[in-house]
Amino acid sequence: MSLISQGIAKGLIKLDDEQKYITYVHQGKKRNYANPEEKVQAETFLELIQTYGYDAKRIRLFVPVTMGSSVR
Repeated sequence: MSLISQGIAKGLIKLDDEQKYITYVHQGKKRNYANPEEKVQAETFLELIQTYGYDAKRIRLFVPVTMGSSVR
């Protein structure tokens, strides 16, 4: 079973019916799963939890950072 399948089964993530959008349940963030970079992000997130035992609540995704005077 893949990390994505396990993550869905454990309620860590959700994919919409067309598998175009992924939702990270613990943060309520919905992202474009059609983007190849998002697939890497999702697998890394799930690997930290399922392989290394991190608590999902302790992993923060998509946090804006200040670079100079702008926030990205």
